[in-house]
Amino acid sequence: MTSQLQNVPDILHYVTPSTIVLNLPFILTVGKELALGMPYMLLEGNRSTAVKLLNVRDAQGFVYLIVQNLQTLKTFELSWNLEYTGSYWLWSLADYETLLEIAEQSRGK
Repeated sequence: MTSQLQNVPDILHYVTPSTIVLNLPFILTVGKELALGMPYMLLEGNRSTAVKLLNVRDAQGFVYLIVQNLQTLKTFELSWNLEYTGSYWLWSLADYETLLEIAEQSRGK
């Protein structure tokens, strides 16, 4: 992971060289943590894809997540403006544990 910014308070925090906390509503992971090399579900509109997080960097108010599609092995970049305060987003990342928790909560209602 590379960083050209000082950590953006309360949004982006580098925990270790391979783990970050990205405190955004569409990061659906335990503790909002993302770890390099770990699999996640990428949700975009009505599509979902299994991806592996390869790298994270930030620059000029943006965070960039480099991911690899686990089926096609295609590598691509997701980005987010860390200064955006709206409630609309185009993508989301979730870990297996959080997806199970959401499913259990929805069954309990």
